[in-house]
Amino acid sequence: MQILPKKNSIRKSVLLYRRILRKKGHGVHSPFVYNLITKVIEERCPYYSFSGIELLRKRLLMQGETACVVAHEAIPPKHCALLFRLANYFRSQNILQIGASAGLSTLYLTSYAKDVRCITLEKTSERASIARWVYEEAARTPIDLRVGDYQNLLPFTLKDMGRIDLVFFNTHKETSNAGLFNICVKYAHPDTVFVFEGIKANNSMLKLWKTVRTHPDVTVTLDLYSIGIAFFNKKLHKRNYTVYF
Repeated sequence: MQILPKKNSIRKSVLLYRRILRKKGHGVHSPFVYNLITKVIEERCPYYSFSGIELLRKRLLMQGETACVVAHEAIPPKHCALLFRLANYFRSQNILQIGASAGLSTLYLTSYAKDVRCITLEKTSERASIARWVYEEAARTPIDLRVGDYQNLLPFTLKDMGRIDLVFFNTHKETSNAGLFNICVKYAHPDTVFVFEGIKANNSMLKLWKTVRTHPDVTVTLDLYSIGIAFFNKKLHKRNYTVYF
């Protein structure tokens, strides 16, 4: 999504404010959230698998029409690295991604262990073909890629999975996000993590993030400006945290 100069200026101001007041878990009294911020969100160490995935990104950016799709649709490396750290920190075994994009983010989600089960949904054949090529080139964890309308695919996919440990909603261009979220919530357990890309990308996502924060089954939420994270552990006090990222 193209960011207009005025919006870009506002974004920089907001991030500067967050950096001054919210960095390093400042003002956070929850041990769970403090550890998450300091050990996961703010960690910047590159892991062994990152370089190989980014080489695939470079190859995609040299492939004509594919390069245009990847340049505009692929999740940026910083966000991808966070997905890896979240999956690794919570040892997520059953991962669902809605919106494969170019498939690079899926590799980050699944590369921390060999026994991860991952199903990825993608509604457009163009992006699905790019993601499939990426998965084959990586030749690591088997990834179940399903192509079609999300609303139709999701109920059957969740029944197949039975248990979901991490759901990545890469659906900021969709208008049915609330419906997708409500379907997934039924399968969430106390250790499930929901991650949302582009929570401020448009009005639809702003409404979705409000729905997530106020949902009775959701306890802790973290607003990273461009990413939202939600938890369902009833032992945690319900609160939304604003975090610098």
